[in-house]
Amino acid sequence: MISLVGLGVSYDITGQGMELLKDCDIAFCETHTMPVPLEYVQKLEEESGKKIEIIGRGKVEGNFPYVLEKAKDHKVCLLCGGDPLTATTHLSLLIDAKKAGIETIVVHNSSIFSAAAGKSGLQPYKFGKTVTLSFWRKNYEPTSPLLLIEKNLDAKMHTLVLMDLDKELGLMDAKLGLELLRKMEEKEGMGVLPEKLVVLSCVGYPDEKISYGTVSQLLNSDLGKPPFCIVIPAELHEVEGEYLELFAKLKE
Repeated sequence: MISLVGLGVSYDITGQGMELLKDCDIAFCETHTMPVPLEYVQKLEEESGKKIEIIGRGKVEGNFPYVLEKAKDHKVCLLCGGDPLTATTHLSLLIDAKKAGIETIVVHNSSIFSAAAGKSGLQPYKFGKTVTLSFWRKNYEPTSPLLLIEKNLDAKMHTLVLMDLDKELGLMDAKLGLELLRKMEEKEGMGVLPEKLVVLSCVGYPDEKISYGTVSQLLNSDLGKPPFCIVIPAELHEVEGEYLELFAKLKE
């Protein structure tokens, strides 16, 4: 059996998740789809009495991955940040497990896909396709995120912009993300971004921060610390605008 247990955006395991962790034979925590603080993993080990092996992409993806090999004869608990089924990696695991006759349990938790909308004060059903900003490298300067944002805005839909997670570079900083969006506009020779954007820092943490302002204001403000995401608002409903002005507006 394999249990996929989500830890949420603020790393707060549910009661059911903890019970499955305590009851398992082998416990893993994958940090490929979302980083999980080592201190929190250690805390879970203390509370559950289980040794938790931190694993990367190689043991959760591929042709019948390592975690499923273990699940053939053991009760395996796979921990991950956010909600398990927002990552295609975990959907593939479920498919492979089903084909192999391995029992599966999924324990859901909070996800940035819903939390970002709520924390921004924006209506969830008004969000279009989510985009991810990748680090630019030599001979790799994609502008596809900007083109998707443009399509969403044309349809009067907000856009959730996720930040890249690189093994060497770490989590992308929000200010770098904003600068990349500007560079994409320059490269494409078009003005796409609205006057004001939202930056979310450490959603779900005690020190979370919501910032709302122009790109110039955001670049010259303390936006908090990673993990970050950016929200590109489309035309705002009166309530959405009032919320942002009250809870997230930057000082002029």
